[in-house]
Amino acid sequence: MNFIKSFFISVFVLCGIILSFASCSAKKNCTPEFVKDMNLAWSDEFDGESDAPDPSNWAYKEGANGWGNGELQNYTSSRENSYVSKGTLKITAKKGEFQKWTSARLVTQGKQAFTYGYLEFKAKVPLQRGCWPCIWMLPENNAYGIWPRSGEIDIMESSMNVWQDKVYGTAHCYAGYGGNPVKSTGVTVKKLNKRWHVYAINWTPEGITWYIDGKVISEYRNPHNDEDGWMAWPFDQNFHIIMNVAMGGTLGGDIDPKIKECTMEVDYVRLYQ
Repeated sequence: MNFIKSFFISVFVLCGIILSFASCSAKKNCTPEFVKDMNLAWSDEFDGESDAPDPSNWAYKEGANGWGNGELQNYTSSRENSYVSKGTLKITAKKGEFQKWTSARLVTQGKQAFTYGYLEFKAKVPLQRGCWPCIWMLPENNAYGIWPRSGEIDIMESSMNVWQDKVYGTAHCYAGYGGNPVKSTGVTVKKLNKRWHVYAINWTPEGITWYIDGKVISEYRNPHNDEDGWMAWPFDQNFHIIMNVAMGGTLGGDIDPKIKECTMEVDYVRLYQ
């Protein structure tokens, strides 16, 4: 979700997998069995009394500079664009006067950052054309330099215009030649916008494994190659979480003129270590 999105350039060489993911209801446990042996290190269940996301966990990246991808929205901290109600977080892009879009980009930067663990999100993802929702991670301090040198982990990324009902999990780093993915896998998920699904990674010193609804969809292994070093594995430093809904841009594409808003709903975020 960073820079002039290299996904758009290399979309036809990415790996697409057709699997069936029905849903993760309240009665169905979609967390892998091995997580039982881990401790819950941090979470946000979005069930507080305030309609604002917990300020001890979340800050906002604001602005309308296109974010390196030609995006059209202006990110704000307004409750019009991000709020908590009925036990879930809503991140909503809205069309205002003169066809101007506002949205929200929530980050845990400076509040919650970590190295390694099993991280999962339960979410409903919008499917309107032109919406570009993403749950992802960037390094807290850019230990190896600015993007893509210090890496990026995309846990869930969606674009109806480009991928239809697929979601992608991706790793970016300097070894990807200009920021192109070193690993990117897309899977078809049923009723992204109407059913709850669990999107997760298990991040260890040996690699990053992506999950949807408790099933492995992809893995990027630490090559432990002295020649490449940090260029292939910058993922040994603290990263923070980002959740946003972008509009248009290199991957969002043309926005359906009929839509007035686009919402990603998140039930919880949980980190196990």
